[in-house]
Amino acid sequence: MSLSRRGLFSAFLKPLQAGGEKARKVLTTADPLVRTNQVAVIQGRYCLAYQNSFCSVCYERCPVPQAISLDDGIPHIHLETCTGCGVCRDVCPAPENAILMTERKPGFGA
Repeated sequence: MSLSRRGLFSAFLKPLQAGGEKARKVLTTADPLVRTNQVAVIQGRYCLAYQNSFCSVCYERCPVPQAISLDDGIPHIHLETCTGCGVCRDVCPAPENAILMTERKPGFGA
């Protein structure tokens, strides 16, 4: 049995849509407000929003307030606020995942 990326994504979102914040906390194993040594970076060549398609999934699903903003429909990650929880990477619907988790460099978003 094969499952498409869209089917997997829909199956992941169904509990979130049904239960709201309570379901989100159940699905998130790590506390997103605890800062890790990683930070999210958007790879523009893969991001649907950068390719003139509307997509704001990473912005909508990010559990950290103001870690991702939308400017003219394009998502931007704020390194000083991003905790590196990886939720944005997990929910990215682009065929090639547009979110890269990379090591936080000293002095950048410390």
